[in-house]
Amino acid sequence: MKKVIIVGAGLAGSYIATLFPSDYDITIITKKTRLDSNSMLAQGGVAAALDKGDSPQEHEKDTLKAGNYHNDKQAVKQLVNLGPKLIDNLISQGMNFDKSSDGQLSFGLEGAHSFHRILHAQGDQTGHELTKFVQSIIRNDIKWEENTTVLDLVIEKGECRGVVTKNKNEKVTVKYADFTVLASGGLGHLYPLTTNDQTITGDGIALAFRNDVKLKDMAYVQFHPTLLTKKGKCYGLITEAIRGAGAILIDENDHKIMKDTPQKDLAPRDVVTRKLKAWQQKGHKLFLDISHIQSFKQKFPGVTRNLINHQIDFETTKKIPIQPGAHFFMGGIKTNLEAQTSIKRLYAVGEVACNGVHGANRLASNSLLDCLVSADKAAQSIMQVPLNDNKNSVQYDELTYKSNIVPVLPSKDELLEKTWKQIGVVRSKNNLNIFLKWLAKFNYKELSPEKISSEDLTITNLCICAELIAKSALAQPKSLGANYIKGV
Repeated sequence: MKKVIIVGAGLAGSYIATLFPSDYDITIITKKTRLDSNSMLAQGGVAAALDKGDSPQEHEKDTLKAGNYHNDKQAVKQLVNLGPKLIDNLISQGMNFDKSSDGQLSFGLEGAHSFHRILHAQGDQTGHELTKFVQSIIRNDIKWEENTTVLDLVIEKGECRGVVTKNKNEKVTVKYADFTVLASGGLGHLYPLTTNDQTITGDGIALAFRNDVKLKDMAYVQFHPTLLTKKGKCYGLITEAIRGAGAILIDENDHKIMKDTPQKDLAPRDVVTRKLKAWQQKGHKLFLDISHIQSFKQKFPGVTRNLINHQIDFETTKKIPIQPGAHFFMGGIKTNLEAQTSIKRLYAVGEVACNGVHGANRLASNSLLDCLVSADKAAQSIMQVPLNDNKNSVQYDELTYKSNIVPVLPSKDELLEKTWKQIGVVRSKNNLNIFLKWLAKFNYKELSPEKISSEDLTITNLCICAELIAKSALAQPKSLGANYIKGV
């Protein structure tokens, strides 16, 4: 019997759990509950070339163009060709996507797509509906360990043999497995303004860094143009599908901000975000004009609930106050097309992984599709790898951790204030160097995850991610996509 540990309960982690035979021993470990993930919050939809007038080749072109041709071409081909087949399989299993009046699948349009190819479920509730459906078809004998943090990987002779965990009662446990799959999401809460679930703090990236697992494209953080904003704070995503349905970005004077930009309001996200940021820095307020959208509340029920909850008078004004914030991480743990990392028996899927499919700027609604494709490839690979006869020789020694060191860390607020200014939407070499010099004052790389509080571990992981982003950004020869360095 093969034993598999999956770290993360979003779409990628949940979907891979459905793909193994019944004789596999599967455990899903998640930091909070199975309901807490970026997948559950995803509004936009799933991009797939399923319409008659569309094709995987056209989807491939759009993905490469949005990614500034920094993408791995084979990864893109894999995504656009395998993705529709996996979507069809889910539909045959009972997944319901929205349909038009004639009973056919309804396809929406989003930024940088040349075709209407975005599938939605319950309007703007696609991520929630898809992840909930996938979790509903997970076998009953698969074990869930919720409210559990993964502190470390167990590595022996270049192979991953399991994980070290801490539960809500602070009990530390070593869990062995034949295969470990990281599906822990990105690093959105490295920034003060983000669409991400509160659990997303770069844990998987930090795990990889501590264990010398290779990383890739760490400079590329995608900032979404439209987060609901009230009194300077952000309260969740305003899906790009709203612009696809006809909404326009304006300022307090009703000036159309994107009118002189190619593709206008549906330009790639990095382009729109920088334009909005520059407009904001000139002292302007930012809004989404929804006056051209018929039946807004019916088409976007999730956004509508959020607007009502935060007492936004969108029905009278026909405007939604917005500003950019951190959304998605294109970099991550380096994998091949089978989701295998640089460590044997360690796989990475979903946002924590980077096989190069998203390039320098992810195309809208490719993320949920990537969760399915990367999970499928990982599962197929794991099922073909033989068991290791020497697994019983593994002994994890907690004494390998350094002795207690007093943490010297920034406050989370101070860290996030600096990340937003210095490794945010627009960067400069000077600011990147200043930021790294400031980070060097702290001892986050010397701390043992077992021996610090959960709060300090979160700050430690975020500091590691911040350093990796800043160093990677500085190492790039020129600005590209989401890594925009002023003057380079």
